[in-house]
Amino acid sequence: MRGGRGGGLRVGGTASIILAAVVADPRLRTYGLLVVVVLIWASYPALVKLALRDVPPFTLAASRCVLASALLAFLFWRAPAEGERPIGRADLPDLAILGHMGITLSTGFFYLAVLLTTASNAVILTCSTPVLVALGGHFVLGERLAGLQWAGVACSAAGVLLTVTRGDLRLLESPPSAGDGLVILCQVTWATYTLYGKRVLTRLSPRAATTAAYLIGTALLLPLAVLAAPAFPPARLGSGVAWAVVVLQGTLGTLSHVWYYRGVQTVGPSVTAVFMNLQPVAGLLLAAVLLGEAVTPAGAVGAVLILGGVFMTTRRRSDGTERLHSRG
Repeated sequence: MRGGRGGGLRVGGTASIILAAVVADPRLRTYGLLVVVVLIWASYPALVKLALRDVPPFTLAASRCVLASALLAFLFWRAPAEGERPIGRADLPDLAILGHMGITLSTGFFYLAVLLTTASNAVILTCSTPVLVALGGHFVLGERLAGLQWAGVACSAAGVLLTVTRGDLRLLESPPSAGDGLVILCQVTWATYTLYGKRVLTRLSPRAATTAAYLIGTALLLPLAVLAAPAFPPARLGSGVAWAVVVLQGTLGTLSHVWYYRGVQTVGPSVTAVFMNLQPVAGLLLAAVLLGEAVTPAGAVGAVLILGGVFMTTRRRSDGTERLHSRG
């Protein structure tokens, strides 16, 4: 017994030493935060799928966005940034576009998309966002793409086709499933939000633009949730699972953006991107564990092709801005 207690004390002492080292090293603390960010963002499709059993998609999305907006507004008011340019009336049209694209359309309809497809497919298809941003930057902003980047676009497109057809290319004769099609459209609106945000961020700070976009987008999402509610089964307002998902995504999901940018500042965009590339792996594992979804061979190959395409499409850039387009 004494030996057992002594061994336990030694193990406990070793764990305390390791924990103290992690706390003392800012880089190790940042790695820990990035792991948390990956797990939070990777859990979105699976947890949303669970909550949708009790609450309609737009009601769930609006509830999450209301909480997130309140938290962002509180943080913005609580800690004003010195020298930050205030939001003026001339900024409102641009902020309304950001809110409409990034919150009302992209976030609101993503919840509907998850209802109509599998969480696994949602995880895989959302990986294509950086490629869509690169394409938008080329055709809208005139950013040049090298041959390797075009190869990455083609590789990701092949992965998307493989995923939405479940490996049976004969299905291309008909439109993709409504859920898969909506996921892709949500990524297009998110890419639009990202690209248009570059214009807004020349005048406003990221936190001001994000907070204002959330507030405006949520204000537009609320009436949509009310109007769409009769089309779905009534919400079970006593659902502990649904409210737990709302609280998790509305609080930790919101704070994870702060932690993500802290990671970019501390360890750089390239190292941060390594952690973000683990997001689809974690998302597929969570979908399997929480929902019992099996990843098909076509889905697995599709995920590899999309991630490979993302790597090639973002390979040439050195400023790391393309790594800031992950959906959370």
